Amino acid sequence: MTETAGSLFVTAMTAAYDFDPHEYALIVSAASTLDEIEAMEAALAESGPVSKGSTGQDRVNPLIPALANHRLTLLRILRQLGVENEAPVSADQRQRSAKAQHAAQVRWGVQSGTA
Repeated sequence: MTETAGSLFVTAMTAAYDFDPHEYALIVSAASTLDEIEAMEAALAESGPVSKGSTGQDRVNPLIPALANHRLTLLRILRQLGVENEAPVSADQRQRSAKAQHAAQVRWGVQSGTA
């Protein structure tokens, strides 16, 4: 059986912290949300960011706002637990974050020392 992001998260969190029963319920909820995010990301990678509307027009794939909502839900759960800095990040998200950080540094002249 393959491990999901959610099951890995539960394992990591329960190994690192001692949770009360009500907090464990939040961990399980976060794990479920992570698994849903993982499934939606896979579906989005397959279908692409643009889909066809009812009249054939191009429109944003509905998975994009659904993913945003799920990510916010996950962050809220992690904040309730006080572990928001422990949020798991996919390799793709780390790469995008590094690129965004580099772009910000270039934009503000941090890289060239002109800031």
